Amino acid sequence: MSIKTDIVEAPSSWASYLINADSSGMDEEQLKACDAYFVGLQVLDCNTESERFTWSADLFGSTSKGDTVCEYTVLYRDRL
Repeated sequence: MSIKTDIVEAPSSWASYLINADSSGMDEEQLKACDAYFVGLQVLDCNTESERFTWSADLFGSTSKGDTVCEYTVLYRDRL
């Protein structure tokens, strides 16, 4: 098994929760969506310079159709 990093996109509003464990401003639905989207991944960093708005935010774990997303660097285990 090896440890690897990758870049994933997810809602920018999740950064505080993922980086600082601060869920203030997030409702229960958003918390569940965030936890489900990042299951098995450890967030190392958030690149806010990569922020962009997309109408397809639901494809990136968002609970809404349109949202601002950014890139997160994540750590995961490869099962090869």
